[in-house]
Amino acid sequence: MGRRILTFPRVFAIVVLFLLALPSAPALTARELRVEDFSAKIIVSPDGSINVTETIKAHFIGNDWHGLYRFIPVEYEGPQHLNYSLFLDIKNITDGSGNKLKYDSARERHYRKLKIYVPDADNSTQTISIEYAVSDALRFFEDHDELYWNITGDEWTVPIESARATIVLPTNVSNIRVNQFIGAYGSRDRNSEATIVGNGVEVHTHEELGYHEGLTVAVAFAKGAVRAPTALDHFAFILRSNWPLFIPFMVFAFMFYHWWTRGRDPRLRSISAQYEPPSQLTPGEAGALIDDSADMRDITASIVDLAVRGYMVIEEHQKDRMLGLIHDKDYSFVLQKDRSEWVKLKAHEQVLLGGIFDSGAVAETVSMSSLENRFYKNLPDIKSRIFDSLVAQGFYKRRPDSVRSTYIVFGLVAGFLGVWGGSVIASRLGMAPLAFIIAGIASGAIICAFGWIMPARTDQGTRAVEGILGFEDFLNHVESDRFNRMIKTPQMFEKFLPFAMAFGVEKNWSKAFQGIMNEPPNWYRGSYGPNFYPMAFTGSLSNMSSRASSVMASAPRSSSGSGFSGGGGFSGGGFGGGGGGGF
Repeated sequence: MGRRILTFPRVFAIVVLFLLALPSAPALTARELRVEDFSAKIIVSPDGSINVTETIKAHFIGNDWHGLYRFIPVEYEGPQHLNYSLFLDIKNITDGSGNKLKYDSARERHYRKLKIYVPDADNSTQTISIEYAVSDALRFFEDHDELYWNITGDEWTVPIESARATIVLPTNVSNIRVNQFIGAYGSRDRNSEATIVGNGVEVHTHEELGYHEGLTVAVAFAKGAVRAPTALDHFAFILRSNWPLFIPFMVFAFMFYHWWTRGRDPRLRSISAQYEPPSQLTPGEAGALIDDSADMRDITASIVDLAVRGYMVIEEHQKDRMLGLIHDKDYSFVLQKDRSEWVKLKAHEQVLLGGIFDSGAVAETVSMSSLENRFYKNLPDIKSRIFDSLVAQGFYKRRPDSVRSTYIVFGLVAGFLGVWGGSVIASRLGMAPLAFIIAGIASGAIICAFGWIMPARTDQGTRAVEGILGFEDFLNHVESDRFNRMIKTPQMFEKFLPFAMAFGVEKNWSKAFQGIMNEPPNWYRGSYGPNFYPMAFTGSLSNMSSRASSVMASAPRSSSGSGFSGGGGFSGGGFGGGGGGGF
């Protein structure tokens, strides 16, 4: 028989037949996973915990299979928008013969993800049993307790041919009710069967669950069968579920330690009366040192002090309105000393005078009302010079205003980063963000609060404060019996009046000079009537000081913009759920 010749038509036919046969080749090696049966047994304990055993019969089709994934949601948003964590403890994972299987457990977003290794999984049917306990799966209402559990989970990427569950309740349970749902998330389809048997419930499906479909059951029962959590248990659970709330407590502990070691003043010794201000301090410096703050009261007391020392005269003017029925007061400052003599003053006093008398020569007169919306620019420099002087004299290592601003800025930044960063972390962990937001805001507020009390005086500064407190005691109680033998003179009244104003005790100070100070001082020109009374004079000075505080701190306002510019359950609800797949 001769050799057969391969003609072109014959070759073409062979190639076509070969190509037609190719699609059938992958079918021989296709990988596919099917869950033939998913059964769960849930035992509810009297202490409120549950023990869950999931038995999954998985059919691995094809090669290169290593095992099964199972992921269960463990983070939820609670009714107060705080986080609700499901505390799940893996007890055991075995195969159909009871042999332990190797597995990895990890957190992935809001899931607890189990990676279960199954030996010889290729082209086989394997049974995987997962046993775990959950301490907080029950929900407690006023009229009943409830287990609302997503049996299979509705996030499986493979079909589940059948699903069933057995729920075992405590023996003393009563008034059992059950609802069951199947289908995708949110479905209310009840195409399944639930039966109450004794102190338990049996549930099973009638049809295959497709992709992202699951079985959910809700079992209600009368209160008393399980122990309801106490208020303390509930509080502890909130903290445990919302662990970021512990952060402010840690921040508080750290800031308290930081303040205790670095922010406290040396201890004050016993206070005794002093008859002079310590260390030649000015009223503004003494007022700032005693409360770590340069206030408008300290600045207005400095104005009075400069008047007492002859640098200016304060004039009081009365303006009548509404036919004399209403009286307004304004004041003027009259410069008395040449600017060349200002060099004798401290830096903050020079800036204060320069802010009032910003041009002109001797006998220059400036109305207080003209300082409105203008003088405020000098306030930061005046306060800064006061603190610079106190630091230079060794009363502080760092300026109190600088210390406060540093901590406040740090607290604001920490709070912002806590809120923003916490929200990012919450998103990645699948947690409700409110706990992170609260923690960020509270931590920032704690830092700011401690920052306000963080300025610390040196030992020398504390000794000066002792002297100031003793001097304040003298000014406040000079009319008492222990000071009655003192020689009180008009010069003493005027000299120490600015300090009494800085400390807020000017009324008691003036009361002690009733009958002694009978002539008005030459540095204040006002209406005194036929007789001069120190208390009335001090009242006039207080009004001037209050008016000066308002005017000298006022700033122009910026322009504004235009003014016109139903209840019930469902499939996928409750705790538990999740899904799984092969790998």
